[in-house]
Amino acid sequence: MTHTALRLIGIALGALAEAACAQIAQPALSVDNFVDIGDNVSEMLDTSGLSFSTTMMTLRGSARDADAIVRASIVPTGAAAPLALSARPVSAVKICPGGGQVKVDLVDADASGELSPRDSVALTFESCVLDGQLVSGRSRFIVRAHRYEGLNELTELEFHFDALGSTRMRWSGTAHAILRSDLKRGTESYGVTYRDLRVTRGARAMRWNFSLDAVRPPIGAEVISVHGAMTIDGLTLALRQDDPYVVAVDGHPRAGQATATDARGARLQIEAGRWRYSYRYFGVGNPGEVPDAASQSPPYRGRTTGE
Repeated sequence: MTHTALRLIGIALGALAEAACAQIAQPALSVDNFVDIGDNVSEMLDTSGLSFSTTMMTLRGSARDADAIVRASIVPTGAAAPLALSARPVSAVKICPGGGQVKVDLVDADASGELSPRDSVALTFESCVLDGQLVSGRSRFIVRAHRYEGLNELTELEFHFDALGSTRMRWSGTAHAILRSDLKRGTESYGVTYRDLRVTRGARAMRWNFSLDAVRPPIGAEVISVHGAMTIDGLTLALRQDDPYVVAVDGHPRAGQATATDARGARLQIEAGRWRYSYRYFGVGNPGEVPDAASQSPPYRGRTTGE
């Protein structure tokens, strides 16, 4: 065998070794990190993540005109005076409940005064304090469809976020939302699909690629299910809803369970309880019901366990 052949074999073996080491170094669920991973996933499910972002998307009800969209998009500010609509951009400033403001730019594309395709609303948060968090960044949505199907009203929205959020959580990218309102029963349902949404939570970098489906009855708790995937600092997790999360009026899930699974098959069950989330870690090769390790999240914000 020639010296050149030996050198090529050596290079090939070295490349294989590097690839193997890279594979070994891939992030994975473990006993050491499952609590931290659980906190990141549950934060997405909790009020500063899911509830705030879906509040922006669901419009807090059936948005039948652009003023309803504005009121709903910044619902904590309370009632707002109607804005005159035209095919040209209309701007207004809304004061946030804890200080700061939101600049609202809206366009009624066909000057109809009613929600219709191509209408758009852009929100710019300027030192806006919501739920104790200092919010900044921009959000914009465009109405893609709005129609009635019997006694159901359907609205389809395309969202774009630009560094929207607070130091607790911030996101950039796009999402697609479909809202349905049962005009007879008063039930509202919506589906939100995140498309490679870039999310930061403190020092953590995440990507959201999942769909969220929710049903909000006129009376009672909201029911939410999540399916898809999210990546946390390079660790990709498949998300499966085992039992829908039942969300109380304060925005915190009180029941339900989801499972996050890594590429090797290790899994993390995240169960919502009355006061906090419970985490159960199952390592690779443990298909049973007894976890290898278990822990809990801190109590929901603004709650004490009474223990």
